[in-house]
Amino acid sequence: MKKFDSLSEKEILALAISLEEEDERVYADFAEGLRDDFPASAAVFDAMRADETGHRQRLLPCIKNNSEITFLSFGDRM
Repeated sequence: MKKFDSLSEKEILALAISLEEEDERVYADFAEGLRDDFPASAAVFDAMRADETGHRQRLLPCIKNNSEITFLSFGDRM
């Protein structure tokens, strides 16, 4: 396994996209498990999943178009 600081920009983007996909699945699973008994809590996880979907969708064009990448500082918004 490569060390994070040795990854290329494309590899970092691919990692970020895969982590967003994983978070989407986790939040969807939580929402589904809570939906019958705790619909309000399920709605929170549905919203969190939607946020992760948006993050992934904003990252995908960067890797597909071989765009120049601008890294943000913690707290900056994409």
